[in-house]
Order: sequence, then structure tokens, then C-alpha cells
Amino acid sequence: MNTIPQTVIDADHRLDGVAERSTEELARHRWHQTLDPDGPQHSVNAYAKAVGRDHATIRKYAKGYAEWVVMSHHNPLTDCIALAAMSAEKAEVAAAVAEVEGRPVESITHRRGDDSLANVTEQARDRATRTGTSIADAARDITERKVKARAADATRETQARQQHTLRYIAIEGHLAAAKRRLTDALNDAEDVGFNEDEMELLRDTIAQVRALLNLIDLRLAGNPDVDWDAELARLS
Repeated sequence: MNTIPQTVIDADHRLDGVAERSTEELARHRWHQTLDPDGPQHSVNAYAKAVGRDHATIRKYAKGYAEWVVMSHHNPLTDCIALAAMSAEKAEVAAAVAEVEGRPVESITHRRGDDSLANVTEQARDRATRTGTSIADAARDITERKVKARAADATRETQARQQHTLRYIAIEGHLAAAKRRLTDALNDAEDVGFNEDEMELLRDTIAQVRALLNLIDLRLAGNPDVDWDAELARLS
């Protein structure tokens, strides 16, 4: 295994720190220019137009930074920025889902299908209405159930793969043993001079072995149109 130079590690840490500080500085700057009571208090729309950015982007950075400060940096700034772009209802759901899954809030907003934020919010809203709980608690319960179900599915898939492997190894072992025994039969058959009755019995056994090999081949291929019990009984 290649050893990663310390200079490479130091560079990664430095660049990662720069990225975090850059986000924080940008959010603080936009908050100070727009929402900070002690700042210039430019309107969000005017500031966005001046810097050539969408007003929703400026607002979410400013609001996210303000929330981050109020929460004493309890949550990541990027989560606060992502939540600031949502309605109060969706923000509650996104925060609950992110908490249960241990993921950044921003990753929740990019999902599609049944796990999309809109779908989970609708489901949580319906659950909250029916049960009298908060929408955040409903979203948390829904997500916990999904996490457990996915973990159970993963466990079943792992067990199925393990069982598949064990059966493959067992079949391979049976066939290898049969191959060895048939090789022994081939070697023992040299220059024996069997009589007609012995030849008839041996050929009948060979035919049954050949038929059994054909059945094994069909079963391995997953052929469903075979009455296995009847075929085995016929061979017996």
C-alpha cells in the first residue's frame, strides 16, 4: 500500500479549512450587509442585484448565518444555510430526517422519488394530523422506520448471498467427488472382460448417472417445468 506523503495530507487539511472559512466568511458578509441590525441593512433584492446573484441565494446565506449564530454554532453552518431556503414545515422535516440518518441537511434536499423532501413532508404532515404529533416527530418516526427496514433488507440480502455461496460450494464439492469416483470407475474398467449380464447392469447404471447429470444441469439452469420428485423416483 502506498504511503500518502504528509505534504499531501497537510494540503488537504489546508484546502478543506479554506473552503469552510470561505463559506463562513461569505455568509457573514451577506448577513452583515443585509440583515445585521448594526450593518448597512441593504435590501436583499438590491444587494442581490448589485452582486449579480439570485435574491433567494443571498437571503438563505444571510438567514442561515443568523440562525447559526443564534444556535451558538450547534449545527453546521451549511445545514443552517440549507434550512434557511425552505419553508418552516420543510425545514422541520429536513432537520428531523438529517438528524435520524446522520447526514447533512443539504443531502436531504437533493433526493428524488418516494424519499424526496416533498413526499416525506406530505407523509409527515398527514401522520401528524392523524396522530396529533408534531410534524418533526412524525418525520423522525417515518425515517427511523425506513432506516430499520433498509437495515433489515440489507441483512436479508447478506444472508441470501451467504446462503447462495454455501450452496454453490456444496454443489461444487458434490460434483468434484462424483468426478473423482467416475474417474476411478474409468480406471478400474480397463481390461476386465465383463460378461453380458455385467455389461447390461453397468450400462443401465451409466444411463441413470447420465440422466441424473442432465437433471442437475436442468435444475442449475432454473428449469421450472420438471417434476423433480417423479424424475428422481424413476431413477431410483
